[in-house]
Amino acid sequence: MPDGAEAFFGQLSSPARVFDVRPGPVPCVLFLSRSCDSELDAVRDLLGRAGVRSARLNADELAATTGLTVDPATRTACVNERRLAPTVTWTRHFSANAIEGGDDAAHRVFARESWQAAADELAAISGTSLGARRPALLAQLRLARHHDVAVPRTIVTTDPGRARDAFACPRLVIKAVHRHFVEAAPGRLSGIFPTVVERRSLPADPCPGPPVIVQEYVEHETEWRVYYVGGQVHGFELPGGHSPADLWTAGGRVEVRSGEPPPAVAAAATLLASAMSLRYGAFDFLVREGTPVFLEVNPDGDWRWAERRTRTTLVTNAVAALLAGLHREALPGTGLSGPPGTR
Repeated sequence: MPDGAEAFFGQLSSPARVFDVRPGPVPCVLFLSRSCDSELDAVRDLLGRAGVRSARLNADELAATTGLTVDPATRTACVNERRLAPTVTWTRHFSANAIEGGDDAAHRVFARESWQAAADELAAISGTSLGARRPALLAQLRLARHHDVAVPRTIVTTDPGRARDAFACPRLVIKAVHRHFVEAAPGRLSGIFPTVVERRSLPADPCPGPPVIVQEYVEHETEWRVYYVGGQVHGFELPGGHSPADLWTAGGRVEVRSGEPPPAVAAAATLLASAMSLRYGAFDFLVREGTPVFLEVNPDGDWRWAERRTRTTLVTNAVAALLAGLHREALPGTGLSGPPGTR
């Protein structure tokens, strides 16, 4: 081959002549949830209108996932052939128990545990992560007492009958130590909701079972569900006349009013959110003689049910604004991005 032609074709093997024009990783808000999470549909719509890209990985659709690679060195991930640079990751309702299939029990358990760990790794490479850490209920109540926020007397026991002697109040609430749902089969949630019982109706003889929360029933004038979103507090009043399970089983019977929560309730929610390092949380309070009594906070609590009943969108708007702000802070070149996983 003549020298000129050799020089011409030699360019094909020269690294200096290779120009990488592949799309780079897309900075985006990443949601780890499941397909029935309608809250995220509304939030993603608002983010898109604001020019903020987002991606979503649903636990119940992992069987259709074509591939996942997480690279902590570059803080990027490849999900379904899409290269992502998560700026914010919000873990909501993500449960590996939703994964279908598996040849045998050992393979199913291994796959589910591996996907749960991979979800944690995705959150870890983000500039900010929300919802991945759920404070235990007793820790929440202990923190509230430390900050002089009223709480009901509470114990964890494997024998609710022992509460006959542990409490003096006439009525008690029994509820799950962990979550209100058990996913025994993928996509089939069995609800186990708080139940109000008469203390003296509990068996006197030992009746051991799985650990449960037993709590004094607090007489109250009203109940508030308060959503703390990045410093904002939005409230919905539930005046009463319903059982604790009605929110899930008979929502139409639950009266809901949108409104400014009492200052003491808003202050308690803000104080506890700060103490728990939460950017988002759904707080439950009872109000007794003007004093808020803290029950618990859910870091991924739903809100659209209350917005639909009151025809409002305040929480959806606030959540989208929070995520858009965190996304822009974490964009490369802003100088504001923190180490992976910071809250």
